[in-house]
Amino acid sequence: MGKKLGLVQVYTGDGKGKTSAAIGLVTRAVGQGYKAHIIQFMKGGAYTGEMISAKNFLPCTKFVQYGRPCIKEVKQMKLTGFDKKVPYFDYVRDDIDCGACRWCFLNDKKQQQYIDEAYAKSKQIISSGDFDIVVLDEINIAVDLGFLSVEKVLGLIASKAPHTELVLTGRNARSEIIQKADLVTEMRMIKHYFQQGIGARRGIEY
Repeated sequence: MGKKLGLVQVYTGDGKGKTSAAIGLVTRAVGQGYKAHIIQFMKGGAYTGEMISAKNFLPCTKFVQYGRPCIKEVKQMKLTGFDKKVPYFDYVRDDIDCGACRWCFLNDKKQQQYIDEAYAKSKQIISSGDFDIVVLDEINIAVDLGFLSVEKVLGLIASKAPHTELVLTGRNARSEIIQKADLVTEMRMIKHYFQQGIGARRGIEY
């Protein structure tokens, strides 16, 4: 991105598409030769399509997660002998019905540890100037649940390198963050198929 001005974008709201929009923006930026870094708060599933794509098909892109892995995925990986040293697209995850498990979203001291680590990494990456675009996926949720203060997020925004485009995703973005952003997009849910009992689908939700 060079001398171009980097701005702050927020994708929030109760509708589907916030992470998808951020990953789409990264894809466009990488296509123009820019360097990107994606940091996911409260997510730890190595099977997600966005992580597999970024690691295998998007050059100049770093992708790190700070969250619990899916316990069913871990069990499946052990059974199949999957080794993370092999290319991610060589690992085909069978559909797993999460049901009422929600273990990966358990909000406890361990989750706080993950978020603290994600924040420290974000602070380092944003201020380094090494990347043209940085995505902090679900950071708004971390704030909303009380794991991260608004002040710390505002500090991240203030510390970013001038040329770095910063994207913050997650529902319930605080008004202070919205005020600091240059662009705010709200995904509003008008209708969603989960209301019909249709759960997360491979390639669509993950």
